[in-house]
Amino acid sequence: MRLSMIVTPFTGENLQLAAQVGVEEIVAVYPGPGKEPLWKAKREVEEHGMRLTHIERKLPHDQIVHGLSGRNGQIAAIKELLYDMADAGLEILCYNWMPSEDWCRTSSKNRERGGSYTTAFNIGDKNCNVTDADGPPKASTSALKLWENLEFFLEKVLPIAEETGIKLALHPDDPPLKNFWGQDQILYTIDALERVTKLAPSPSNGICFCAGALGPTREDMLAGIRRLAGKIHFVHLRNTRGSAANFQETWPDNGEIDLPGVVQALRDIGYDGTIRPDHAPSMVGEANQNPGYEMKGRIFAAGYLRGLMQACGGQED
Repeated sequence: MRLSMIVTPFTGENLQLAAQVGVEEIVAVYPGPGKEPLWKAKREVEEHGMRLTHIERKLPHDQIVHGLSGRNGQIAAIKELLYDMADAGLEILCYNWMPSEDWCRTSSKNRERGGSYTTAFNIGDKNCNVTDADGPPKASTSALKLWENLEFFLEKVLPIAEETGIKLALHPDDPPLKNFWGQDQILYTIDALERVTKLAPSPSNGICFCAGALGPTREDMLAGIRRLAGKIHFVHLRNTRGSAANFQETWPDNGEIDLPGVVQALRDIGYDGTIRPDHAPSMVGEANQNPGYEMKGRIFAAGYLRGLMQACGGQED
């Protein structure tokens, strides 16, 4: 197992901080179309002794998810991205099927240890979102249609993923609810993630195991890791407290998810990909303008995860 990270903002100083705490690989937010933005990010990462290996977040996919008229254009752009990623030596494309485009929260100022801030979600706060997700779609799409659209996407994209050697890693819904603000969701359980892997059997078709997205469901996460063995292409680790309809994010060491057990389970199934610290608290001196993605808390989380990986023999010093 290897340690990876998204740095926010993507600056030389933050890349240097990541390198200093032992990060080996960098995960970049989708840099936009064309080769040059990707190669520019690659050069900057390599200047700090790390590798750029993953792309995730802000991948244009709303037309595909909802089966709208522009989906063929978005699929073509993703195919081109896969070719560009392969040319640049990247390995993983992490995507999601969230009808609201990305993760959503209703508060960014949940008080945590020492006055730090974390994000929180309460289903009672209707249509209130504090993250940079697009928010509820204008027209709802049924669960049946979401599954059909996902199968269509995999049918079109997996041949290119296989050709290029890029692995797809599908992130679960966050928050993990069957229905979110009047819109169906389909990827909120381990059963659903397993269904995706069987929907289109391929070495390139896998999932991103996000402990923080699945934790509030109260499912047996360690059993889920064993069920998904061989299909986990990427891992996000963070901690939470509460249920799917009302939860708060925490420090990685004081939530309800057994993160040491998760890392050990990943080691037990022979997972050899990367783990990245996911959302972390905003700390003193930070503006909290990027809830979950300020740097100080994730530097702490990176060190914590590196310790867990070494403790279970999953990372060489």
